[in-house]
Amino acid sequence: MSIAAETLAPAPRPKRRKALWLAALAAAAFLGGLTYAFTGGEDTVHEGFQERPMACSEAMYAMGWVLPDHAGDQRCTELSGGLAGHTQSGTFRMPRADARPWLASLSGERDRPGVVESDSVVERKEGLALDILRPPGSLQADKVKVGVRWEGEDSAVVTFETFDH
Repeated sequence: MSIAAETLAPAPRPKRRKALWLAALAAAAFLGGLTYAFTGGEDTVHEGFQERPMACSEAMYAMGWVLPDHAGDQRCTELSGGLAGHTQSGTFRMPRADARPWLASLSGERDRPGVVESDSVVERKEGLALDILRPPGSLQADKVKVGVRWEGEDSAVVTFETFDH
């Protein structure tokens, strides 16, 4: 074999190189799509659930309620998917003096096993509690648990969680 024959080896075909690049690009797009589907993009995915932050005023409105005046340090989320359906939860701070009147004003059927108070607000040393069955808003929740924990003499931390059985 001559030197000229060795240096003039056939060049790879441009069509074959293009097909390889297209196949690699398609595989990358497919894997990227799978990654996005399983991680939920910006949402947190855990066992089929998607969690997203939401405004506490929006959460209260969905239950047919109004966020109390002077509510601060608000952190509310919405959880959807899986077998639990659609739930919401959150925390916020409010003035301690306004906590009981606000709880008593919440509309909905009271869940009152063993409670003697007329407004169904349970008083405890550490705070207050109230369970509401089927709140009147657009959220199709079966139950809402609202708790208030005293935080000093002037402040209270409110937590709530909806349950969709």
